[in-house]
Amino acid sequence: MDQAQFWIAQGFTGIAIILGFVSFQLKTQRQLIVAQTATALMFCISYLLLDAPTGLALNLVAIFRNAVYYIRDKKGSKNMLFPIIFACIQGSMGILTWQGWYSALSAAGIVINTLCMSFKNPQNVRKSILFTSPMVLTYNACVQSYGGIIYEAVAIISAALGILRTRKQKAADR
Repeated sequence: MDQAQFWIAQGFTGIAIILGFVSFQLKTQRQLIVAQTATALMFCISYLLLDAPTGLALNLVAIFRNAVYYIRDKKGSKNMLFPIIFACIQGSMGILTWQGWYSALSAAGIVINTLCMSFKNPQNVRKSILFTSPMVLTYNACVQSYGGIIYEAVAIISAALGILRTRKQKAADR
């Protein structure tokens, strides 16, 4: 990979950082899903340019998963079948695109995130980010996705801020 391609990949993760920060500040699950889909698309392009097949495959599945969750949520379904199916697909993709131990760590983080995205409460989704983002951050470090590292750090901070903001708002409403 040449230097230009490497830095273009980092540029796409820069866009993902902005989208990710905004996503964790949104109030509804549907808004969060739309913003996270745009974020996953930026990462797909970046991982493609970085020749990081596990990250690319997991984010492609995440885009499709988010579309299904968006439609499912619109219809009011609470069926756990889709989260389980997508978690299995993502686990399989982690195996099929194996790059090393860090592929397993990233796949595990994304599988857990997939299951947590099915929660109706955005606060629970934010809490899951505090657990899963460090796993994906490690993958990003291994594939030299510097923007990905920053994104996961920002996701952790943003999710924590969203949790605190919501708690303070609920306390003020009482």
